[in-house]
Amino acid sequence: MYKVDIENKKLIKLAPARFSKLNLKERYDIEEWIEKTPEILGEDLLIIFKELPLPSGRRLDLLAIDKDANLVIIELKKDDSGANVGWQAVTYASQCETFLPDEIFKYYAQYIRTNEDEAQLKIEEFINEEIDKLNKKQRIILVSKEFHQDVISAVQWLRDYGVDIECMRLELYLDQDNKLFINPDLIIPLREAKAYIEKKETKQQEARLRPRSSFSLEKSDLPDDELEKKLFITLQRPSDLTPRAIAFLEIVSSEDRTFNREEVKTKLFEKGVGDDIGQTGRYLSNISQFLTKRSNPHLRQVVEFESGGSEGQIKDKYRIIPKYRNLVRSVLDKVKTKKEA
Repeated sequence: MYKVDIENKKLIKLAPARFSKLNLKERYDIEEWIEKTPEILGEDLLIIFKELPLPSGRRLDLLAIDKDANLVIIELKKDDSGANVGWQAVTYASQCETFLPDEIFKYYAQYIRTNEDEAQLKIEEFINEEIDKLNKKQRIILVSKEFHQDVISAVQWLRDYGVDIECMRLELYLDQDNKLFINPDLIIPLREAKAYIEKKETKQQEARLRPRSSFSLEKSDLPDDELEKKLFITLQRPSDLTPRAIAFLEIVSSEDRTFNREEVKTKLFEKGVGDDIGQTGRYLSNISQFLTKRSNPHLRQVVEFESGGSEGQIKDKYRIIPKYRNLVRSVLDKVKTKKEA
């Protein structure tokens, strides 16, 4: 690796460094780095526990949740990942597979020192899936400076059989001023081929306890300035659902009246939401679920609708509450202006 000296137009070679030579400890240094900056692993992760004690008596280095609501087991090593680290991580993943959502909320609540309801809300706000998808799948990320050939072979074999396991190499370098640089390098799967290689896995046990529902009709009672800020943040989230939700709000705020489901679906299709009217209907169902998510009481403060079914899955007759119509239109204008900027 080279550092660029822009002023003198030259490259300065950086010397490879070893964790052990720098007196860096796996548990107290590497673990701290990843805990505080999980994006070093190449994706957006929510760390929910450190040094989690498992039924086996061992401790899992870091446990996280990804945007797809999967549990992510992060196992760390220093200089050489030893031939047994892959099996150790698979064992941890098998134990985490049995975690129910309520257990996960409990662990995260302990980690961030809050109550379980608040922990659930934070997880709901982080993931792009409904809460009932939590821990439907487990992933493993092995982190080391080097990987034993036996581990490489075993990881490739596990991936061939659908186990979602990755190897992230952390390379350390020192410059002439003894400043430390770190280069995260995803070696399995190759970063360029990751989207192609990853396969969706089906889960085993179906007879599990019913997870806590994310459905809620509770409304917030925020003052206008806070409500406007909340709506703006919601409509800026990096999600496939966001532009569809914006299109929905544009439709139901266009006039001071009630819009039935079929009318909204037709207008969404006219706006290009969905390749056919059937797909548009499914997207509208996703938007409706989004409206009744526990973490979105501010949306229910401005949008009213009729809800039926055991968990409100049937929704119709949408309307922006009249006193909030101008506020919603203002937020939509701000979102549009920011996108065009």
